[in-house]
Amino acid sequence: MNMLQVRVGFFTNYAADLVVPALLYVMLRGLAEVEYRPTLLRRWFGGTPERAGAVLFLASAATELSQRYWPKGVFSGWYDPLDIAAFAAGIAVCYGCDRWGSISHPDETSRAGRREMTR
Repeated sequence: MNMLQVRVGFFTNYAADLVVPALLYVMLRGLAEVEYRPTLLRRWFGGTPERAGAVLFLASAATELSQRYWPKGVFSGWYDPLDIAAFAAGIAVCYGCDRWGSISHPDETSRAGRREMTR
């Protein structure tokens, strides 16, 4: 919709800002995979829920801030501080679910548990 310059209110303004960082969190942590495949990127950036959340939030916020200070740059667009709040909300939900899952079901959701299940 954004590429076609069709404006549909919340859907085109903030839905992607909520969903894309959340999707990247899930992919970086390997939470949607049956068999976890640790790559160098995943081990370093997605090694802990805290690190994954912080890295993705900072990267997302940097893209938004670049729109303010470099509006015709790589991430061209309009700066909107609510986009940063949407990034934080999407990542916070994934982080909370990740932490809650590792506390309430440690054998099923931990990396050690996933490695044991795949052997």
